[in-house]
Amino acid sequence: MKRNHLSLRRKAGMLSAMAVGVLLVSSCAQDGFDDESWRSDVTNTQLESPAADDITIEASADGSQTIISWPVVQGAGGYLCSVVDVTEDGNPAVVSNMQDSIVDRCQIVVDRTEDHNYTFSIKTLGNEELGNTDAATSTTVDFDSYLATYGSIPANADLYEWFQQNPLPSESTGEELCFDLEPGGTYTLSQPVDFYNQIVTFRAKDNSNHAKLSLAASACFKTARGFKLKNIDVDCAGVTEPLVKLTDQLDPSIMDLIGTKGAYFIEDPIGFTGCNITDLGTSLISNNKIYYVVYNLVVDDCVIKLNKTDNSDAIVNFNGAGFASYSFQNSTIWESGTNTGYFFSQYGGRPKDITSDGTLKQSMVFRNCTLYGVSYNKKFSNQRDKGQTWNEYIVTNSIIVDCGTNKFLNGLLEQASANPHTEYANNTYFYDGVDVSAANTGSDGYDNSGSMITENPGFADPTNGDFTVSGSAQISLGTGDPRWLPTNE
Repeated sequence: MKRNHLSLRRKAGMLSAMAVGVLLVSSCAQDGFDDESWRSDVTNTQLESPAADDITIEASADGSQTIISWPVVQGAGGYLCSVVDVTEDGNPAVVSNMQDSIVDRCQIVVDRTEDHNYTFSIKTLGNEELGNTDAATSTTVDFDSYLATYGSIPANADLYEWFQQNPLPSESTGEELCFDLEPGGTYTLSQPVDFYNQIVTFRAKDNSNHAKLSLAASACFKTARGFKLKNIDVDCAGVTEPLVKLTDQLDPSIMDLIGTKGAYFIEDPIGFTGCNITDLGTSLISNNKIYYVVYNLVVDDCVIKLNKTDNSDAIVNFNGAGFASYSFQNSTIWESGTNTGYFFSQYGGRPKDITSDGTLKQSMVFRNCTLYGVSYNKKFSNQRDKGQTWNEYIVTNSIIVDCGTNKFLNGLLEQASANPHTEYANNTYFYDGVDVSAANTGSDGYDNSGSMITENPGFADPTNGDFTVSGSAQISLGTGDPRWLPTNE
């Protein structure tokens, strides 16, 4: 078997989704299987599989698909192809049902997930009519979907000091710079580090061996653009600053991208993926009382342990001006402290304040999340929107226990209304040990899906952060953060 490795990167000239469709339609005339191909001069031959160096692997423009192509093998009757996700050791997963699939063209398009490892194998099949036989071996190519590494930071480094000695180049503005941390390595952040208008990602490539980061009391990450943490365990014990604080170094290039109200728009994602954040006593993100609009705050596959004792700032804190669209999925957020504040606050600035035509939207999304003790006995959100047409609320397959009041959705929406777009499915609402689904249905904008789960989820040991479920309905439907399903232990 021939084997090679390619690194899958995004390129400026990558194919758009429309171009992909055009290629799929037109490729049949160029893949060796049109009428002329049957008159191939290659006969009575054992064929060879395409060479690894001749196989092209790239991402679609939106990053959601992988496009794999190869040159025609004359006289072939097709190709036997497989694409496998090998990110998890010992648990390979077939991608897009592409396993020993017979392909009659020279290109396939399969799903792509960021920061995963894959293998692609291809074997040329013979053509009985031409007397050609299968290739003796297949060709296998390893590839990944990781962003290119800009720099590597050694273990035991203080990130503040490291960037003092290695400042970001001004010419890289607008380019996502990815810094690799050593899997299992320990790091500190002694003071705030401000990336201003640079897009920065910190990443440990090993999903099962996270880097460890401890913050000093006044430390935080500051930015006016996109920022990501991936596969990093962050210790926030004793920290008095938000984990991410939008900078007061204002970037005029992002002001008033929409409207004329002086808002600063951050279009690049601010995200946390595969992180364990412990003892967060302040905010996950704060707008620093500046009129910022964050389009895409994403938390995926994370556990966030709150420990609020003397700080009442909201977890997503847009106090003073601006707003954020946020999405939490496959994640757990739980409170271990004694002073619960709002989960989300937005005191000033609404989409309609920037544009009155309804084109600017705000989304608040929870998918497959486990929420416990967040904003207990308090409104879940404090916002000016109050169920307006520019809002979108999505809560699906989530387990919500002791969050806000017994009327969780009233706290999320702030006001019952038929105006906003809402989507609910298979949610559990429990408060003080009893099902409170009845308090979260009936009114406009509430959960009227008829799919609410009334069975106690039966967390194993929630006060100590073990949310393994025992409720048969939750297990059957696979609701909540997937890590707590018994099958995923």
